[in-house]
Amino acid sequence: MSSPLHEYPRGPRLSLREFRPDDLLAWQRIAGDPRVAAHTPWPALATPDTTGAWLSETARMAQLQPRRSFYLAVEQYGDLIGSATLDILSFPHRQGEIGVYLRPDRWAEGLGTEASRLLLELAFSRLELHRVQTTVDPRNTAGMRVAEHVKMRPEGVLLDRFLVGGHWQDRAMYAITMPEWRGGGRGGAHAAGAAGDAGDAGAAAAGVSGAAGAAAEAAADVPGDAPAAEAAEGFDAFSKPAAGGNGGAATPTTVSFEGGPEEPVLGAPVPPEAEEQHADAEQEAREKFADGAFDDDEESEPQVLTAQIVMEQIEVVHILPREP
Repeated sequence: MSSPLHEYPRGPRLSLREFRPDDLLAWQRIAGDPRVAAHTPWPALATPDTTGAWLSETARMAQLQPRRSFYLAVEQYGDLIGSATLDILSFPHRQGEIGVYLRPDRWAEGLGTEASRLLLELAFSRLELHRVQTTVDPRNTAGMRVAEHVKMRPEGVLLDRFLVGGHWQDRAMYAITMPEWRGGGRGGAHAAGAAGDAGDAGAAAAGVSGAAGAAAEAAADVPGDAPAAEAAEGFDAFSKPAAGGNGGAATPTTVSFEGGPEEPVLGAPVPPEAEEQHADAEQEAREKFADGAFDDDEESEPQVLTAQIVMEQIEVVHILPREP
């Protein structure tokens, strides 16, 4: 079970890395602990089989292009103490969600805050996301303090967000944007930062509770790969080593961040040529009606609305008689 290797951010005490097959027993002790699972949106990983399925799904999703989910092991001085997750919610809108899950004997040491800062560094500096959120069980007051320590804003409570063990769970939402993370705030500096973000992103067209939950569902026979979007320029974040022959140097493959077909870029301006074509078609239809081009003696046919569906929007082109 191979995983791509990256240089992830490091802190004074913690480091992030990809999960490995030999993490199975250590990760099972953490993710199978009822104290950890009490605030997660997935059941405890209580057996080697469910834990192995989680690790397999983690490795599979790490190979997808473009990569949407980062399920990373958290190490303290070489000892696995938890996981840190970053899920890309939207590529064109540059949205992400983070989550941190630590071994109970490492709670109340400030490690959750350090791991969250490493995830925000990954999200904003490496992946150039614009907004990152996290959702926390409102009963988990320590988790909410961690979100506040990393300067995330409360954005309300999501009622009945998850159904776990037959019971609905709420989630408190916290978020931070790149300008806020850089210290610019949400006012005029935020607007200026947004323009700067666009320049930094180059030609980009475009917690985790959700990401870790998706991997846990793989233990219950989750369907296979989703279609990957085509690679595009911009948002160059990491170079993933491709398999090299005879132990030679691997050729880096750029991980791109172009939105997939399920996420069309909405609201893009219509090209002037398209506007002219639509105007000409509309004018031609008006002239035909005005000149009596449609013969009343012909058999009356019901008329249907014809629409043209494009990536950016759905536009009504003109009205045509239905073909026999």
